[in-house]
Amino acid sequence: MRVLPLVLSLSASALFAQLGAPNAAVPDLQRSWSLGAQSYGPTFTGHFSGIQDGLPIALDLDSDLGLAKQKTTPGFFVNYQGPRFALQVSSGTAEYRGDRVVTQVFTFQGQTYKVGTRVQSHVKLASLDGVWTIKVIKGSDAWLGLDLGVQAWTLDMDATGTPTTGPIQTGSTEIKAPIPQIGLSVGGRGLSNLVEAKAYVHYLGYKQAKYTMVGADLRIFPVQWFGLRAFYEGSTFDVPKGSIKDDLVFNLERKGVGLGAVLRF
Repeated sequence: MRVLPLVLSLSASALFAQLGAPNAAVPDLQRSWSLGAQSYGPTFTGHFSGIQDGLPIALDLDSDLGLAKQKTTPGFFVNYQGPRFALQVSSGTAEYRGDRVVTQVFTFQGQTYKVGTRVQSHVKLASLDGVWTIKVIKGSDAWLGLDLGVQAWTLDMDATGTPTTGPIQTGSTEIKAPIPQIGLSVGGRGLSNLVEAKAYVHYLGYKQAKYTMVGADLRIFPVQWFGLRAFYEGSTFDVPKGSIKDDLVFNLERKGVGLGAVLRF
């Protein structure tokens, strides 16, 4: 994604420019609060294999369900930027639907969907994120920080199968995944605070399970109190057998561009 290296380069350049004169007193970054609405409807792919809620599951969201993005529910974000710390809390929801005739057998919530069955599916993915940034290197308009926080996913899935012969099949499940966040971020301001940029990388490994996220955030303010936001975020969550759950393997990936509007005060 081209926006990530661009924002990273701009932010790093601003940081080194601020720190380039070690003998000069560097004023603190100006404090600000931001409140806004955002729309983030990423692509969503993944597969499951094992036992979920005590029932067998062997399912691929793309090849078995043919999921496609249906709609995005606008979310919110609150952001604080200070000289030593930053905090951002955000939320968002995206929904996906699939309508496909089964070409290979799969299992969902203990039911086997056979070849030739028409399956209509619905997936709702809601997330709530909170990230606290400790600014370990900082100037008046730029910083390098350590990110700590959590991202909580709630995944609701249901599928209805209409076979060529036999009764209609239905199944549904809810999967909750609270994911701790740790990583690095770099950000800065420019053009008399009319531009804000940030890039970040998060990684977490636990018992062979891995979570990675990369993102970039660009905000442009035509006036000091109101701005427009564009951001990219991509993440993968890979859980092999015997890591977080002894009897469930899954891999989930989501990535996409979001847009928003910002009030700054």
